[in-house]
Amino acid sequence: MNSRNPHRPYSSGTQAARSCGAVTLAAGLAMLLAPHAYAAVTPGETFVYAWTEISGNHPGAMGKLDFTLGPASTTMSGWFTLSAFAVSSSTGGFCGVCSPETENLSSVLFDPATDGVVGSITGTFLGHGGGTHTFDLVTTNLPDGSWTFTNKSPGGTVIDKGTYTTAVAPKAAVDEPATLLLLIPAGVALIAARRRRSR
Repeated sequence: MNSRNPHRPYSSGTQAARSCGAVTLAAGLAMLLAPHAYAAVTPGETFVYAWTEISGNHPGAMGKLDFTLGPASTTMSGWFTLSAFAVSSSTGGFCGVCSPETENLSSVLFDPATDGVVGSITGTFLGHGGGTHTFDLVTTNLPDGSWTFTNKSPGGTVIDKGTYTTAVAPKAAVDEPATLLLLIPAGVALIAARRRRSR
């Protein structure tokens, strides 16, 4: 049977090193197992959507729609206003608001829980013949994501309908501040171990 010499004390450096290793391991495991939070949505951020027309003048037409976030909404807690939008078409056809003359974004909001856009955008644009058209683009929230584009021109009214989906990857995950705080005990243990060794 092995026994420790009672006149020889434990090595404080060895104990500190073991404690430090245990704390570091625990902190590392906690960081790996801790849930990750997604980066917060911020004004000025742009979200890109893919749209497809399903009925109207150009069924099957597709393109992209970019929305830039404005300040937080004063009417819907946690939601955001929009400061700008831009439409492009990859297949030709529908692109009535690619170059709007005027636009009113006061009735449309961004939902950060779904990354969807809800409401109505109105304005004017020049038609191919040079006449002024008025438009109303109404969108519903994701995941259903539909839109209706009403185009009023001197020659009459045309209504196009379609769907939209997010065209960009979800926002990158970032570590929560609480997870980063788990590194503090490991750092304290390392400093304590080095001080004891230096004695």
